[in-house]
Amino acid sequence: MLRFFKRMVVTVVMPGMLNKVNQSTVLPRLGTLYLLACLAFCLWLMAGSAAAQGTVGEDRWVTDAFEITMRNGKGNRQAIIRMLRSGTEIELLESDPEAGYSLVRTAGGTEGWVLSRYLLKSAPARVTMPGVEARLRTSEDKRKKLAKELSTITIERDQLKRQVNNVEASGQGLQKELAEVRRLSANAIQMDSQNKSLRVSLAETQAQVDRLQADNKRLASRANREWFVIGALVIIVGMLIGLIVPRIRWRKKSSWGDL
Repeated sequence: MLRFFKRMVVTVVMPGMLNKVNQSTVLPRLGTLYLLACLAFCLWLMAGSAAAQGTVGEDRWVTDAFEITMRNGKGNRQAIIRMLRSGTEIELLESDPEAGYSLVRTAGGTEGWVLSRYLLKSAPARVTMPGVEARLRTSEDKRKKLAKELSTITIERDQLKRQVNNVEASGQGLQKELAEVRRLSANAIQMDSQNKSLRVSLAETQAQVDRLQADNKRLASRANREWFVIGALVIIVGMLIGLIVPRIRWRKKSSWGDL
């Protein structure tokens, strides 16, 4: 290897010098160049080894950024018109399955032949990926928005659930109150019926009292009349006695006088 580098340095850097210059003058310079070349080669080996050690086990992907040739005829010996990058939209004018080439036209109007196996009926991922990524970002934003709305709706649902529970509890309380009102209403109806009965009884009792008072008045008037008649009879009897008694006494006196 060292001899090869020595010979390479002598051949490339100083061609024909050994034939024109003295051997003793060229050898020191060759030694210096030889050392520099060896040093550069060693550094290149070390860098390659370090790079190789750093990439072992790492993942790599085949690039999708490539170009195809557009030629002025069918075959790889035809002149190249231009290079078409991956994802370029072109118009298919003619296809030759036997040759494997297709005549196409670019958006700028350039026509040429390209290999048919490089043509796709749909846009490749290189073209559609930005749109997919944009839609994915939009979908992610919508998902985050929907997640936020779902969280808000969940909170509102929990609040409504608590309100429903409170309403149900209040409803139970209202049902109890309604039952109590119904009970009191039933009692009130019963009491009203009793009041009506009492009013009827009171009216009947009042009528009886009125009749009794009327009877008492009649009896009192009759008693007064009777007492008045008795008084009148007493007076009459007294008057009669007053008239009769003196006569009886006079008769007795006269009869005694006759004796």
